[in-house]
Amino acid sequence: MATNAAHAAQPMNEQVAELTRRFPSGLAGRRIHAVGAGGIGISAVMQLVRARGASVSGCDMAESSMWRYLASQGFSLVRGHSPSHLEDAEGPMDLVVNAPAVAYLNPDQPELVVARERGIPVVDWQALLGYLMSGTTGVSVAGVHGKGSTTALLGALAIAGDLDPTIEVGAVVPSWGTNVRAGNGPYFINEADEWNHNFLHYHPRLVVLTALEYDHPEYFGSYDEIRDAFLGFLHGMDVRPGPGLPPTLILNADNAGCRDLRARLGADWPGEVRTFALDDPEADGRATDIVVAGDTSFRLTLRGRDLGGITLHTPGEHNIANAVAAAVAAEALGVPTEVIAPTLTTFPGLRRRFEITEGAHGVTFVDDYAHHPHAVALTLATARRRFPGRRLVAVFQPTLFTRLHRFLTPFSEAFDDADEVVIVEIQSSREHDTGLVHGRDLVHAIQRRPAYAGREASVRYGGDFDETVATLRPILRAGDVLVVTGSGPVNRIIPPLRDNPTA
Repeated sequence: MATNAAHAAQPMNEQVAELTRRFPSGLAGRRIHAVGAGGIGISAVMQLVRARGASVSGCDMAESSMWRYLASQGFSLVRGHSPSHLEDAEGPMDLVVNAPAVAYLNPDQPELVVARERGIPVVDWQALLGYLMSGTTGVSVAGVHGKGSTTALLGALAIAGDLDPTIEVGAVVPSWGTNVRAGNGPYFINEADEWNHNFLHYHPRLVVLTALEYDHPEYFGSYDEIRDAFLGFLHGMDVRPGPGLPPTLILNADNAGCRDLRARLGADWPGEVRTFALDDPEADGRATDIVVAGDTSFRLTLRGRDLGGITLHTPGEHNIANAVAAAVAAEALGVPTEVIAPTLTTFPGLRRRFEITEGAHGVTFVDDYAHHPHAVALTLATARRRFPGRRLVAVFQPTLFTRLHRFLTPFSEAFDDADEVVIVEIQSSREHDTGLVHGRDLVHAIQRRPAYAGREASVRYGGDFDETVATLRPILRAGDVLVVTGSGPVNRIIPPLRDNPTA
């Protein structure tokens, strides 16, 4: 297929190009220091570069779960930040890798300032991932919802199809015990995040687009801005003519934002476009006979071929959409269709993606990463259908002051399916407290919802994690379902409640 000049492959991202110039022969023997090493994304890159022969150290302000995992694997890690971390026994570092949120919170972070003064290159971890992807056939999963689950599902399908892919996911995959898999095949599958335009570091051959709507109000000023960021990502795909996998876009035909992007990409885009859907009967990949009460099951059809029934470990219609998206992408990569349904059925799910555990007194715990109003509402609606007749207690920790302030009304509408609600103090993450909003503002907004008329006391402010545990014990009853949502470490409240959930 001829390449239209308007859609010619974009120049390599500047940071990726700089890495390519500095390290044309790879990273073996290089000394690399990671700032913000406990983050889920940067930790994956640390594992990959060590697998390629680099010497890797890292630092962070707190010991996250990924920090503890890296420490268990023998990585050299220190608490706090200091320019002294740029030296090791063999001399200064060859490269400093940064988690963008660190610099976003503190542009004068001392290690980054001193590294630049000393002429040590400093790059975002996404740029280093883009460098690692160069020379492979890149496969990126993007979208404001579901990209982590879809990436892991696609990775599992590629493994089952003997493609031996390298995979990076923004969550822990239980069957790997970590968030990354180093393979020897031609495909490099990654989760491509839109915040900070992070995904512009990647130039994939195939993109799966799960959903597009307005998100990250602390960074994007409007839906148009985030849409245009996605459009820039798609324009940066590798669409050069050549053998092998053609440039391919796989998008959600049920999602208005995805349809908007497809229209703006233009009819002359030189690649293939495939679709997946639960509703659109013309989609290339479809789910029919959908059941989400109790177990989540459906029948999968790919381009008119019935591949049979599938029951997912992770419930909900949104997870059916993720599975169908992964199946369409897997077929495009050449995964044999006969392995698709069995692999989707046996896939155990991701950590913090509707992760279910059982506690004392018949209390069930659901741990979910949902942090956008739409995702929180979907998680609670899924819990209502997965556990019919049981009382739902929702715990939510908002992330970012700007996000809660901008989305206060949509967040207040997300909890109508819950019987009790406890709001945890806001996770500041990459922001300082702006004074715009407090968690109690969300409590009051939920209390004003018609669903809580006459039972306003069912919505409470929990405070910090210890205070939230103390708030929950008098609320919880035998047989309850406690649904914990948020992108921060709010799941820390689950262990102390699991063995002793009630007062």
